[in-house]
Amino acid sequence: MASPSTALRFRPEIQEALAVTQRRWFQLWPDLFLLAVAGLVYFWNLSINGWGNPYYAAAAQAGSVDWVALLFGSADAGNGLTVDKPPLHLWVLALSVKAFGLSSLSVLAPQALMGMATVWLVYRTALVLGSRRQAVIAGLFVVFTPVTSMIFRFNNPDALLLLLWAVVVFYVVKAVEKNAARYLYVAASLLGMAFLCKQFQSWIIVPAVVGAIFLFGVGPVVARVRQLLVAAVVMVLPPSIWTMVAEFTPASQRPWIGGSVSNSFLELTFGYNGLGRLTGQTHLGATNPKDFDGIVGYDAGLWRLLTINYAPEIAWFLPVAFVGAAFLIARLFRRSLGRTQAFLSFLLLAWFGTAFTVLSFMTGDIHPYYTSMLALPAAYLAAHAAESFWVNRSRLRYRRGAALLTLLCMFLTSGILTWFQDWQPWAGFLVKILALAASLVLGVLLGNKRLRATSAGYVLAAASLLLIPSLFVAESVTTPQQGSFPISGPVPSVESWHRRDAEQLRLNEKSKFSEARGEPVIPHISALLEEVPSDVTWAAATTGSQNAALYQLATGRSVMSIGGFSTGDVYPPLSDLQDLVANRRIAYYIHQPGILEWAAASSNTIAVVSWIEETFTSEVIGGVRLFDLRSKLPDR
Repeated sequence: MASPSTALRFRPEIQEALAVTQRRWFQLWPDLFLLAVAGLVYFWNLSINGWGNPYYAAAAQAGSVDWVALLFGSADAGNGLTVDKPPLHLWVLALSVKAFGLSSLSVLAPQALMGMATVWLVYRTALVLGSRRQAVIAGLFVVFTPVTSMIFRFNNPDALLLLLWAVVVFYVVKAVEKNAARYLYVAASLLGMAFLCKQFQSWIIVPAVVGAIFLFGVGPVVARVRQLLVAAVVMVLPPSIWTMVAEFTPASQRPWIGGSVSNSFLELTFGYNGLGRLTGQTHLGATNPKDFDGIVGYDAGLWRLLTINYAPEIAWFLPVAFVGAAFLIARLFRRSLGRTQAFLSFLLLAWFGTAFTVLSFMTGDIHPYYTSMLALPAAYLAAHAAESFWVNRSRLRYRRGAALLTLLCMFLTSGILTWFQDWQPWAGFLVKILALAASLVLGVLLGNKRLRATSAGYVLAAASLLLIPSLFVAESVTTPQQGSFPISGPVPSVESWHRRDAEQLRLNEKSKFSEARGEPVIPHISALLEEVPSDVTWAAATTGSQNAALYQLATGRSVMSIGGFSTGDVYPPLSDLQDLVANRRIAYYIHQPGILEWAAASSNTIAVVSWIEETFTSEVIGGVRLFDLRSKLPDR
């Protein structure tokens, strides 16, 4: 006789419920798999990077203890000046610090979580274009693109920007899929918030979204235009509100806008972080990379992303992404896509083309990690190429196309590895073996019906493509670095901007210090700063924001940055500093002459430092000259 539990087990409704539960778990395995892989890469040994970018870590610390500093993104709780970006990502970091205390993990973990969310959203959105297999591949391409392996382990604002882009694409696709304009307006509001992350760079996706809605949106053209106009209003509302607060708050009641010449967020928006970045015109506040003679040079052009300064970060999967783009363009012209698929396809193509063009031809201030803005559209397109080759693997022209693409990627990988002669020499040899074997199997040896062997050829091709980027990701995860310009992978063996930044940021490169990283904190000086009475607004001042940030993080006391990030800001004006010193609001000045020699210091910064040197007593501590701003020289 069957027991009651056995009888229940075989009741039809119980069996159906169990089957539904099993199906749901089976459907969730790609989500869980991708979250696990991304979490492993982004969280593994995360605290190895210390403060990540101390510039933003110190601003997060300031925002966690002072609401004005939080609102404006001040570099210190004394509200001397802001960082040179809007404060959105600092709000996230400051709230994390406020909730969990100041530590490496409270500063860096939010970015790792953003990375996991981004990978998941890419997977979910890619389901629109094809199978779960294609969507999983898209997520894996994001994880194993070297630049993202550092972006999501570092507290620069780019991590939040990538997440917001992923959410925006997810919602605009949903708007078309469900014919519901409210999702478009949600996406528009997120784009508005994104502006407070990296200003106009945040809107690089806007032309793609507008074009996709106009061409492939639901409803009459007039209705689509009306929706876009409403979305535009929604998009400009968040940055407009914050900008008005920043512009109309009296300068005496808010911090100086870092990175600006005239203490204006609008000037920062259109100058240093706007047209200056694109054109390199120094009168707009830009630092033109052409000024770094012998390091970057005149490299703007169609092939820039294949040069040493950028290729190690992003180029590995670009040939596959271009092939994926060609496949999508062909499907658009053949009209073989549904409306939602066509919408997403056009959006990805326009997004990829816009980002690629901007990165290739901008002549202003640019760094290798800027290539992260190409990572998401490239991942979608590369995954579509992989899926197209796989589902058509019984067709000879697709197999031969895959063989040629594998060889092209092999040559690209081999070319990049010539810049890393001292790093893992076996890896380049193995890539060639795998790629040649895959090309031989796919392009020469097989007939049309030997799918099992064809599948093995595709696996070999995938291994040859992913091996080196995966090793670069592993290098990023296991190598500590700290500073402003994170670099993924190993250090090149030839001179380049990539090598220069890497050497300055790796923590074991003790002899390499600069504007990008700051100079070592002297423990005795930190102890003196901690003893400064709490009613003194700034325990110390120093030149360069990274130097100030490191002392601020070490002591928990506000440290003023004279001249802002690169000493080029006109802050504080000499007369204002003299008043602050006279009112005993600053205790010490930590003299860091190295950054004054390297950076393009403003005339005001030079005047301030000269006045301090001529007016106050000093002592050398640990090789650093410390001026006591409460003790004048005898003849003063």
